[in-house]
Amino acid sequence: MQLSLRNWIGLAVSVTLIASCFMHWTWYPDIQKYFTGFFTEKNYYGKPAYFLVSMGSIGVLAHAYRKVWLYRVNLAASGLAMAFAIRTFLLFTSSYDGYIPEKQLGIYVMLFAAILNIVTAMTSMDKKPTAKS
Repeated sequence: MQLSLRNWIGLAVSVTLIASCFMHWTWYPDIQKYFTGFFTEKNYYGKPAYFLVSMGSIGVLAHAYRKVWLYRVNLAASGLAMAFAIRTFLLFTSSYDGYIPEKQLGIYVMLFAAILNIVTAMTSMDKKPTAKS
């Protein structure tokens, strides 16, 4: 099965979304700790990476297997992931008690990958995959 350029880009974006969950998202100067998608102090912000990794995995499956029903599921999953990424970005970067957390590269990569993930999901919907002969 030959993957098109559109599928390779979709795979790369989905893997980038998953990888960004392991990167540093913010630095909190009052407690001297970095927060990632899997770590927050005393779990105050939860672990948003579990949801984002599962949505990114659906994207990987959709672009790797190229089934029409997977493309449709990926469109819904990437829409949810983008909304959740915006919510997470606002939650992690908002100030509290006079402290402003420093944004790190990982939170920007997560947000940008989530937006690109829905763009690739929408562009892969316009053409049906080729049938096997």
